[in-house]
Amino acid sequence: MICPRCKTENGNRTVCSNCGYFLYRVANQNVQKRTSVERAIDDTKIMGKSVWKVLRVVWIGIVMIVLSFWILALLMWLTGGEVSFFGA
Repeated sequence: MICPRCKTENGNRTVCSNCGYFLYRVANQNVQKRTSVERAIDDTKIMGKSVWKVLRVVWIGIVMIVLSFWILALLMWLTGGEVSFFGA
């Protein structure tokens, strides 16, 4: 196959060995056209997934903060209020 960009012979390769140009194109003839309603539904699904990912990260952060306060309170209760983190 000859590269249309640099005219290099490439045999049966799908990428030109000289310039890296892709020697094939995807045929869009068999792809169904989606309606605007179908595209809107897909966009809503994608945005919903993104929102849930952000909410999950926020939820994990809140849980970590609450647990750290509980652990600190437990340490203070066990030591009588004198907690030393760095040996001071």
